[in-house]
Formats: sequence, structure tokens, C-alpha cells
Amino acid sequence: MKIYCIGCAGGYPMDGQGTTSFVVTDSTGNYHLLIDAGSGSAINIEKYMDVSELDAIWLSHDHPDHAADIGIYQHLLKLKKPAPKQTPVPIYVHPNSVYKDWLVDEKESKAVVYQPDAHLDLGPFRARFIKTTHPVECYAIRLTERETGKSFVFTADSGWQDSLVEFSENADLLIADTNFSNELGQNPIHMTAKDVATLANEANVKTIVASHIPPQAEVGIILGQVTEALNDGIEFYECRPTASYTI
Repeated sequence: MKIYCIGCAGGYPMDGQGTTSFVVTDSTGNYHLLIDAGSGSAINIEKYMDVSELDAIWLSHDHPDHAADIGIYQHLLKLKKPAPKQTPVPIYVHPNSVYKDWLVDEKESKAVVYQPDAHLDLGPFRARFIKTTHPVECYAIRLTERETGKSFVFTADSGWQDSLVEFSENADLLIADTNFSNELGQNPIHMTAKDVATLANEANVKTIVASHIPPQAEVGIILGQVTEALNDGIEFYECRPTASYTI
């Protein structure tokens, strides 16, 4: 399984860095899932792959730094050549998402409502979900590749919640919302550096990637606070555009 960072800035794009979007590819390299469609992702994805290769898109929530480009993806899939390798490309949204009614049903792509309390089979992956702590309805996703058993967790946006520990348990890779330094304290919007380290420690993950750091934040302070609280043996990276992670 390979995860490509298309964009990882929190809140807004800056200096060429787009907001949250990742492509997850299975171990054969044949299946491509886009997770979130933040601002700038529809352009930046072309650095990795042709959009026609996408098999599915999944949105964690409706905030624009995670979904701003979703309409552009529909335009790309409809108008850009070559045509998608399979049609329609499903765009998975939660039952209360505004996009279930806003997105157009077309030959090339359409909105599909998934059920957050049930498993969802996405090609070679089995996905499950957990509602996060955020001002709008938002879901984290855990993908397990059936062939290899490897697992990847994306927290999406969330303040601290105990249930994320069990949800992330023993994950090979965890990409976590790391928006605030510890000085802010626990809150119902995003996790702090200490929250992220605690989640990685208690869930016993193998690798943690700090994402969603705002472009003008004190990055060194946030990353230093994660490092200081993180257990030995857990690999730790700052998420950056063009980065990729293989598990």
C-alpha cells in the first residue's frame, strides 16, 4: 500500500502547498483512492497520476480545505482526456453531507452515500469509519488491504477523543490532524501536538505523520512537542506535498 500526499496544509493553501488530499494505492499499483479534495489538489494530483486512473473518491467532511476541489474533479472526469478507466467514479460522502445533493450524477462520476456504521469495500481495501470531534460532521477512515493485512488510518479533522485510540490500534501508518501546539490545550476542533503523540503511543502505531499544520504556524514548536512526547520506536514524519509513504 502506498499513500501520496497531494496536499496537507490546514485551513488554506500557501506558497504552492494545497490543502488536505491524499491518494492511496494498493500494493499492485492498480487501484487508486482519493481521500479528500482540498484546494489545489485537482492540479497537484497530475504530478503523480492522470485523474482518469482514479477508481474512487472519499470525502471526510464538507469543510472547503478538504472538499473545495470536488466539483473540479467532476469536471476533469467528464471533460479531460483520456476518459476515466471505469465509470462512473463513485464519490463517497456521508449521509448528511451537502455534497450528496450538490454533486451532479453523470456518466463519469456521481455521489454515493456510504453508511458510517458499516464496512465499505473499496476495491482491494476494506474501510471502516468513526465520527470525529469537529464543528461539522466529520469521519476518520481506516483502510485495511485484504491481500496484505496492512492498515492505514487518516484521522481527518478532530479534537481529542478516546475512541480514536482503539480505532487506530496497531495501524501501520497514521496520518493525524496536528493543527495546534500544546499551548492551546485540548479543544473540540483539532488535536494538539501532545494529543497526536498520545494517540500514536496508546494505539501502538508503527508510523505517525503530522498533517493539517496551518501554513503560518510555528511548525518547529509543534513538531518538537510531538517528538518530545512520542514513544521510542515510533517513526515520525512531517507531512509535506510530494511525500509518499509505503507500508
